[in-house]
Amino acid sequence: MYYVDQDVGTLILTPADLQIITHAMLSVGATGAGAEAIGHREIVGKAVIRLYTAGMTDPDLLTDAARIMAATRLLDHAPRQEVA
Repeated sequence: MYYVDQDVGTLILTPADLQIITHAMLSVGATGAGAEAIGHREIVGKAVIRLYTAGMTDPDLLTDAARIMAATRLLDHAPRQEVA
């Protein structure tokens, strides 16, 4: 992995880097419907890229992190149910 600066505008990822990031994102799968799912995936995707560029380059760890972040975001936006 080679990058000039942490600024997204100058970030350079190799095809191998993108393959690892893509695999992590595909493991999450689409959730929700319509624009909400797209916005959710964008947020998780940005977080995965940040983790990867910060040094979490192990594919399994990155995939696990993506799944956890997606689940956490889903729980944050899930409808509240009362417990009897």
